[in-house]
Amino acid sequence: MQARNRPPEASEERTGRCCPTVRPRPPRASGLEQAAMARSKARASAPFGALAYPDYRRFAVSLLLTSIGAQMVQTAIAWQIYELTGSALQLGLTGVARAVPHIVLSLVGGVIADRANRLRMIQIGQVGNGLTVLALALLTLWGQVAVWHLYLVLSTNAALTAVTQPGRTALIPMLIPPEKLVNGIALNSTIQQSSQIVGPALAGVMIGALGVGATYGANAAVYLLAVVVLFGIQTSLVLPAVKERPWTSLVEGLAFVQRTPVILSLLALDLSAMVFGGYRVLLPIFAERLGVGAVGFGWLSAAPGVGSVIGAAMIMSLGNMRYKGLYTVFGILGYAVALAMVAVAPWFWLALVASVLLGALNSIQTVPRNTAILMASPPSLRGRVEAFRSMLAGGGPPVGFMLAGGLATVFGPVVAVVSGAVACVAFVSAIGLARRELHDPDLGKAPAPERGES
Repeated sequence: MQARNRPPEASEERTGRCCPTVRPRPPRASGLEQAAMARSKARASAPFGALAYPDYRRFAVSLLLTSIGAQMVQTAIAWQIYELTGSALQLGLTGVARAVPHIVLSLVGGVIADRANRLRMIQIGQVGNGLTVLALALLTLWGQVAVWHLYLVLSTNAALTAVTQPGRTALIPMLIPPEKLVNGIALNSTIQQSSQIVGPALAGVMIGALGVGATYGANAAVYLLAVVVLFGIQTSLVLPAVKERPWTSLVEGLAFVQRTPVILSLLALDLSAMVFGGYRVLLPIFAERLGVGAVGFGWLSAAPGVGSVIGAAMIMSLGNMRYKGLYTVFGILGYAVALAMVAVAPWFWLALVASVLLGALNSIQTVPRNTAILMASPPSLRGRVEAFRSMLAGGGPPVGFMLAGGLATVFGPVVAVVSGAVACVAFVSAIGLARRELHDPDLGKAPAPERGES
């Protein structure tokens, strides 16, 4: 009788038989708990799985507000500059006003991003953007605005964006687990590309209905709302203390990029697409060649943004895919083919379809590439690595525009774009064949950092 009441281990000793120790089973979850866990797992694995994490959700809402606001401001400033000057050259200088601060200050932003609280860094930048746009609204409403005010605001906002962008991208791995990084980067791309469609259209409606000054005022409010949304983020964002001097930090980041073949290869691929794919500056000529005028030019300008959203959605549906390097290589090769199609298309509808395809392929190669770069970078260096990538992204397109414009002047727009596409295929194929690390199925895979310690 006593033996029956003894625990299994005691019975085992008495009989001398060896059998596994019986441990009590953990209590089973109730049906409601199991259903809740299943729903949570399904949300996390869905195409928009990164949005299942509240902190990333707040980050995404803030990014959406900021991106739409930035596009509206750029559109309104371009409209006002043309309204004040009637000069196409003055419009062209707006690109210079944005590009120069971006190229000069991106690396500074990377150093700051790896030393300071990235969230506070973003909020300070957004407050700065909001205040400059508010000043522009008041100057416009009072009838005191001058062209130099518009260039100053463009350059100031570009400088603030250049400084905060590395921190913004480096913040993403701190808000979601590593397996959701592709999803988070894809959502970021979707938000930014969508804003390029929504922002200018919304600005046009507001300028027509309320005027330029009121449009600026509304944008200032949007920037400040984006700051408030970020206050809800709860993840610990404290970075380890950095004792080295800023210049030493900058050199350390550049040295890391230089000695990391994976990152160098991915950046070289990106630069090839930017330098040889600078077709957008020639779109007015193609619109005229196809006989579609300003309306057709608008459609051709917006089509890549639509395609980018489609491409990002496709990437999100794949989850954390393998072979990110090959996605990048073949995505850029497809991009070059679509680029040539835009140039040689004899019909507007074909050029439009090719433009959508071009945007989709751009997202298909951009998201895996940027994800792999982040994953291949140590958490303490992500801001500086992203800053270097951002600097190339700011400097590459202007070089591509100048190259395309120069070739078009001598040989015509079709030859300029097609030759750029051919050069892109040649360079990307050479890099893809020579750099074996791009064939690695786990390209950029790194030990998973703890959230909040990136």
